[in-house]
Amino acid sequence: MAKFNCTWLISKRQFRSLTGVEADTFRELVDRLRPHWRERIEAPKKRSGRPWEVGGLDDHLLVLLILYRCAITQDFMACLYRTDKSTISRSLRRIETLAARVLGVKRAVHVCREEAEALIIDCTEQPIQRPGRKQRCWYSGKKKRHTIKTEIVITENGRIVSVSKPAPGRVHDLEIRRRGPPLPSSSHVYADSGYQGLQDDHSAIDIPYKKTKASPLTKDERAYNHALSRFRVRVEHSIGRLKSFRILSERYRYPRSRYAVKISAVAGIINFAAGF
Repeated sequence: MAKFNCTWLISKRQFRSLTGVEADTFRELVDRLRPHWRERIEAPKKRSGRPWEVGGLDDHLLVLLILYRCAITQDFMACLYRTDKSTISRSLRRIETLAARVLGVKRAVHVCREEAEALIIDCTEQPIQRPGRKQRCWYSGKKKRHTIKTEIVITENGRIVSVSKPAPGRVHDLEIRRRGPPLPSSSHVYADSGYQGLQDDHSAIDIPYKKTKASPLTKDERAYNHALSRFRVRVEHSIGRLKSFRILSERYRYPRSRYAVKISAVAGIINFAAGF
């Protein structure tokens, strides 16, 4: 039984707004996670310690979704559960680790032959708090602030199939791609102009033509760039869905060491909600 009284969530719209998923999807997520929860979390807990103040799997998942979706502070969530911040912090760490393990999107691209025919890649940046050390390497010249960058790989139907290891904002998109696992050799890759030079690593790739002062784009090249942009908008939509969870769009306040777990968990939840 949930310890957090949700009776004030008077409509499905409000539940979706606060958690980022439909009420039915929430129940399906609980069912998907429950066997792993019992094996990895509940069974060891029964052998030692007192019951959690936050509650069971339902409450833990609700804590994760509301914190991720609304980016409220853990102090505020602690008030809702009439507990302390450290309890919420432990609960979040417990459930997000499980969600990333069971649902999360990994770095390596695992796709079937049909899905591998077309992969769309792009990088996303998120503001972070000013680092205490090595500030220069985290400073993004494009965003004019300190950021953390991640590469997202999706299939043509919108399934997120890879989330890269987070990198400092100063690292170039192409360098992030080269640091990660290689894309399937049979895939045709669609990328933006930030991946100029990837042709040397992957033969089947479409990248926009880049104009210069000395060489403006021809009519055919402009048409090609426009068609490629219309196809690549799917990855922008996927990144938009990730950023609808405000923990991935507002200034990131948590330890950077946990960023990979959080974005992997969110990507997995989005895939699950979409039926993948």
